[in-house]
Amino acid sequence: MFLITGIIIAALFLVSTSMPFLSWILPYYKIKKLENADLKTKIIANVVALVAIGWIDIHFLVTYIGVFVSIEVLYYILKRYDRKIQYFDRIFITSLLIGIGVCIYIYFNRVGLNIGFEQLKSLYLQKTTFTQYEVDMAFKYIKDNFTYLVFAYLNMTVFLTYYFLNKEDFFKWEASYLWLIPYIVVFFIEKYTSFGGNLTSNILEVLKIVYIMYFMKIVASILNEKVKKQSLCFTVGVFLALISPEFAFIFGALASGIKIKIVKS
Repeated sequence: MFLITGIIIAALFLVSTSMPFLSWILPYYKIKKLENADLKTKIIANVVALVAIGWIDIHFLVTYIGVFVSIEVLYYILKRYDRKIQYFDRIFITSLLIGIGVCIYIYFNRVGLNIGFEQLKSLYLQKTTFTQYEVDMAFKYIKDNFTYLVFAYLNMTVFLTYYFLNKEDFFKWEASYLWLIPYIVVFFIEKYTSFGGNLTSNILEVLKIVYIMYFMKIVASILNEKVKKQSLCFTVGVFLALISPEFAFIFGALASGIKIKIVKS
């Protein structure tokens, strides 16, 4: 049983890394399958997965442990504080911690990654019909917004992991208004000091994510009162957040503050 589980974990790792929109499947499966398993099963299944992934490519273990195992470990740690830390805060904290680790790793390996980046540009020029200008602009956007893109990917992965593990409680999820404090601080640094740049603008975009996610939940909750189809309501919430992220951020941020005021009164 645990041998098969370990092999499935390794297979899902390949799926998660090759198709980013399915990256949540691996942590979801591991937590769902092993959360209530005995210690022996957990250890053997994880060892089998590590050996299988390392056999495919030893470098894959960095991604597997640094991202997917970290999501699982932080899920269990933060679950202990479920009454003190809201769902969306747990999701954002998980993404934040792993994202910082990923960015540090990328920084110390930036020379090799830059070489790979240039090779990838050459490959796109050779294998696609895009012009040099179009490829340069696309890769410039990726470089300028790399920090935000890393955190957006991680937030999507962690959010969907939490959603499919706990979707029966989705409409009860809340977010703290306290994330607005670092947002306001960075906003003023960006606007009124000489320290503004790609990094501060990326940080601002990252800090918006928690309230954009909260907006999706609010929309889904309102629609579910009428439609009673959670999957449809959730999809509509995601769609509205994607087409108008700025509005989603403002609405979600205000809603988190209003919720606190109502509770206090």
